[in-house]
Amino acid sequence: MKIKPFLFGLIVLANNAIAGSLTQNIEAIELSSGGYIGVSVLNTETNKTWAYKGDQRFPMMSTFKTLACAKMLYDSSVGGIDKYKTTSITKEQIMPWSPVTEPLIGNMITTQKACEATMLMSDNTAANIVLNEIGGPSSLTQFLRAMGDTKTRLDRIEPELNESKNGDKRDTTTPVAMSQTLNALLFGNTLNSQDEQTLKSWMMNNKVSDPLLRSILPNDWSIADRSGAGGFGSRGITAAIWNDKHQPIIISIYLTQTKLDMAERNQVIVEVGNAIFKEFKIN
Repeated sequence: MKIKPFLFGLIVLANNAIAGSLTQNIEAIELSSGGYIGVSVLNTETNKTWAYKGDQRFPMMSTFKTLACAKMLYDSSVGGIDKYKTTSITKEQIMPWSPVTEPLIGNMITTQKACEATMLMSDNTAANIVLNEIGGPSSLTQFLRAMGDTKTRLDRIEPELNESKNGDKRDTTTPVAMSQTLNALLFGNTLNSQDEQTLKSWMMNNKVSDPLLRSILPNDWSIADRSGAGGFGSRGITAAIWNDKHQPIIISIYLTQTKLDMAERNQVIVEVGNAIFKEFKIN
């Protein structure tokens, strides 16, 4: 089965009132952060996108994990890999932040369970296992190119991919490209319906992003998300939010080149999220 290219030519939001006020708010937040912020908000109900520095490159950090596990699901569905294949977990494999796999040293884990650990707990050793099974960073990049994403690229594995050095194109995306790719994976025709639901369920059950958009999301809205953190004060969140009255809104927020600690970076993401929620009447 050939990957069907996803139409990435979405219209930029033309409402000057929204664009102007939201831009001003995020400019002020960015100035206060001392770094760079990139944002993309894709409203799937209208197929319109609003962006701030949406075509500039930002470090992906752990937000790449959604893409890697999407490729795992796709490869499994077309017979390229066996998601039930087991890999032995050795002490030498263990990377920093491996809350699921570290206690399993000496045991086996299936590729699907490795993706579950990757998506729910952001386990870095599990992520490397997944990357190995899907052919490595270059294979993931090729998968994205086949989808029509010409920007996003993965070059390294954990933990090096989180370096986030200024100007380094390795392991980067743009906010607009990431939002469009997530739309294709979660709501398009790249994955079959069962795999779409699996990917979305993993994101909905994410256990490590509570301080970010989940902390401010109104109770009657649902969220599926994946966060990331890296060097040089970097932080990121990619999310789809929806409720019974509104089709999904896909949000990508990236922050980099700051001197902020983790709590301060989280607060920047929250402030950007609040500005987006206000303008798009997510209440």
